[in-house]
Amino acid sequence: MKKIAISVGDLNGIGMQILLACHDELVKICEPYYFVHYELFQKANNLLKITPKSKINLVEISYASKPQFTFKEKKENFLIYDFSYQATKIIDFDFELNPANLDAKSGTYSFLSFEGASYCSNLFLDALVTLPINKKTWQMAGVNYKGHTEALRDFFKQDAIMMLGCDELFVALYTEHIALREVYKQIKALKLAKFLINFYQCTLFEKIGVLSFNPHASDNGVIGGEEEKEIKKAIRMANVFLKDCVLNLQNLENEDFLSQKEKELSRKENIFLSEPLVADSAFTPFALSKCKYLVSMYHDLALAPLKALYFDKSINVSLNLPIIRTSVDHGTAYDRAYKNEKINLQSYIQAVKSALQFLKIKEKTK
Repeated sequence: MKKIAISVGDLNGIGMQILLACHDELVKICEPYYFVHYELFQKANNLLKITPKSKINLVEISYASKPQFTFKEKKENFLIYDFSYQATKIIDFDFELNPANLDAKSGTYSFLSFEGASYCSNLFLDALVTLPINKKTWQMAGVNYKGHTEALRDFFKQDAIMMLGCDELFVALYTEHIALREVYKQIKALKLAKFLINFYQCTLFEKIGVLSFNPHASDNGVIGGEEEKEIKKAIRMANVFLKDCVLNLQNLENEDFLSQKEKELSRKENIFLSEPLVADSAFTPFALSKCKYLVSMYHDLALAPLKALYFDKSINVSLNLPIIRTSVDHGTAYDRAYKNEKINLQSYIQAVKSALQFLKIKEKTK
């Protein structure tokens, strides 16, 4: 079975309850490795009093100049491993949990669990699944990243693509956490075409729709429209490139050359729908029955309808990286942490299943 690294997220939130409640189900489909020290795991478990039946793999992180992954010891139902690497912060696991509260020590630890799990996934394990962090506690801990995806870009020096959704609907975000007034500046044909090509190559999805930027897809230029011209050209460039990968993408910026190549390759099927989709109707049941893979020019355009439709089961996926990373698409839920209330586990289970699915795609494209 595939070995999945799991970063534990903010220990004061609901992450540990999700982890413990799902463990016996998870081991049926993969071999999870939880990046948390034994002492902290036991502190959380003593509060929650959830005892999985299956053996539990814990990975304790430590500092070293060269990365190593080694077996450490067996304690009762636990197999404890050590992953040593060049951690960017002091590793402190001697602190008390502070359920449902913002805490800098928990913020630091959630970052280190994620950092260690990310590097270990790339070197020794198969994929990474992340439990929820709190961005404020990262800030309190002096972590300069706004979230997982931004950190992964820096860890691996590659332009990660953020995708969210579930089997019924996946949406990739061309821009993420930037002000709306800045988005139109990013919509340039060559840059967007590169994004579309990378998105396809990471997912192998077919019949992908690209959402328009202006209302009604600009109504042929009546409502703005410069952005739609760039989007249309990017779609054309991406489709031609994917039909004939020997081309230099930049050559397709030339309109005459692009048109000639479109004629030559017209018999081959397009990956991307040829026209930008009107965004306000792309999420209707009828539209989604025709096209359930979408690319959005900005964050809320796609995520508002996605969360209205599939909040309980949607996940977050980081693509275009050396590792497969998936995550729950919800927060730390401090208001429910350590109360042993019934919580929805669908997003976490889906995140693990999707990580396994994307591993298969990655193996196909090697």
